[in-house]
Amino acid sequence: MPRGHRRFLGRGRGTEVVYPDDMAERCCQVATRMRRGQPWQMVAFSLFAGGVDLPEETIRAAYRWALTVEVPADSDELGVAERGVDQLLSTVAGRRLEGLVATQVKRSGVAQGEPPSAVARGVLTNLFLVQLGGEVADDQAMIELLAGMGLPIDELSPDERVAAARFMDAVFSAFSFDELAGVAEHTPLDELRAAIPVVANLLELLPPALRALVPGTVAELLPPLLAPLVVQLGRIAASLDAGRHGGGQSEAPLPSQRPATMDPMPLPSPSHHEREARSA
Repeated sequence: MPRGHRRFLGRGRGTEVVYPDDMAERCCQVATRMRRGQPWQMVAFSLFAGGVDLPEETIRAAYRWALTVEVPADSDELGVAERGVDQLLSTVAGRRLEGLVATQVKRSGVAQGEPPSAVARGVLTNLFLVQLGGEVADDQAMIELLAGMGLPIDELSPDERVAAARFMDAVFSAFSFDELAGVAEHTPLDELRAAIPVVANLLELLPPALRALVPGTVAELLPPLLAPLVVQLGRIAASLDAGRHGGGQSEAPLPSQRPATMDPMPLPSPSHHEREARSA
């Protein structure tokens, strides 16, 4: 909320505090979004997604709160990831998500005799792990992760699977919480806001079974929360496109607000791991 401006009314008349003309409207907007026990940062994201003009530091602080994960000194990324999966699987939505991942793993045939549910738990753990900035243990674990996400890794030859896994291991490092927190901290707010409708369009493309796992209150907040991810994707795509055309550094364009398409992602020039990129 904006601060009031105190002004002197004259000798013997005291002072008064004057607020902006839209102060009452702002109070109503905040009040309709407040819930008992809900962090103020969630209210800020909701207002930001709704187009409300907020102080820059408010938005930056909300993103820092959402994307900063502190690993205890007596723990490591893997331990934190495993605890995160335990907490996720204690919920109905988490168990349903595990079932969806297990189905993808079973369909792909990458489980190699292990129970698909056990592989699915490993997939979820590794997804947490890469978000925390950790590394997937080996090529097979990355192949299982890609299969669990529904990517057609089973259509590749064994050598191509390994190449794809190693390529994606490098790509995933660009989407850790630390990386996305940096994007949110330094990206102009207009660019972050422009990415919000892109996320909304992408969420519409999710399979109904996966969309059903997302509560309505969370679905409303996902577009602003995932906006840094779209900005980062745009920058990577622009970098690959510049490499393919042999150009120098180019500034990443604002994300398009048109509905997402299945257009192929631009690939780098042959000197930049052509085989791995094409396989991925």
